[in-house]
Amino acid sequence: MAATGLPPAAASGRLLYGAAAMKENLAEDPLYRDALVKHCDIIVPMNDLKWEALRPARGEFSFEDADRTISFAKGNGKAVRGHALCWYGGMPAWTKTISSRREAERELVGHIEQVAGRYAGRIPSWDVVNEAIAHDPAKQGVWRDTVWSRHLGPDHIDIAFRAAAAADPKAQLVYNDYDLETNDPREERRRNEVLNLVRRLQDKKIPIHAIGFQAHLYAERTLDPDGMQRFVESLKALGLRILVTELDVIDWRLPAATAERDRRAAQHVETFIAVLTATGVLEAVITWGITDRYSWVHETFKRKDSARSRPLPLDEAYRRKPMMDVIDRLRR
Repeated sequence: MAATGLPPAAASGRLLYGAAAMKENLAEDPLYRDALVKHCDIIVPMNDLKWEALRPARGEFSFEDADRTISFAKGNGKAVRGHALCWYGGMPAWTKTISSRREAERELVGHIEQVAGRYAGRIPSWDVVNEAIAHDPAKQGVWRDTVWSRHLGPDHIDIAFRAAAAADPKAQLVYNDYDLETNDPREERRRNEVLNLVRRLQDKKIPIHAIGFQAHLYAERTLDPDGMQRFVESLKALGLRILVTELDVIDWRLPAATAERDRRAAQHVETFIAVLTATGVLEAVITWGITDRYSWVHETFKRKDSARSRPLPLDEAYRRKPMMDVIDRLRR
């Protein structure tokens, strides 16, 4: 069986649920800890495994925060996913001084060797490369302009996956990206570029096991079930699995009425997940947080009224919302 990186429930066909966790909330909010323990099969350190957290200075690694989050997860019987070994965001300032191909490759490979190697056997599934494809490939070219692509070109993807496979041969290796689910032609192009990326790695015999749909879902956008299904069936034919890695609902353009927003958000999530479960290769759904009390959506996608965003399965008081009911129903 291909590497899954996830608990046995995934192999048996049961959909797993998880959430990304912030170290500050774990330390300060007992209700937050309780919610993660009660509801989750998987916990993702939201920021603790990003370069900015691990690499305060060139040649230095700081694992204390990541170790605490992982210990919390393991101590409560939860699986852990790693996010992310190669990304353009969450980077320490010193990486701006990288100035050559040789230096970029040395830093990228060295980082992955240290991090994936340290957690081999404890983090069985990694977002190896995150968001390498441009926001709009038709206008910007295929690859996002990053420190890695500037010095290494698309080879940075090959290098990262090879290094991750060498550091932990048993880990599930995932390419993770956003905007893969609507009927917008831009997103159709992005889906095609993901397929090209997978084929490119496979042609070079470089391991890749799954694709992560970030799934920051805009409630006002129309999903593309047919396009999603074609995409996933193509991935399935290539031997890949699917994860939903950062699910939340951006409700900034929905009505203020709480019940209506929650109903429509849950309906959007149900339609999205149902398309993926029908393909038979979806292993897990992970939300980017678990409670509306803490979410990036509040500040990034501000509503024009005074209503707070409601992007996640539990409300600010940790009460269940229809979204959690949908997730629980689909995971049985």
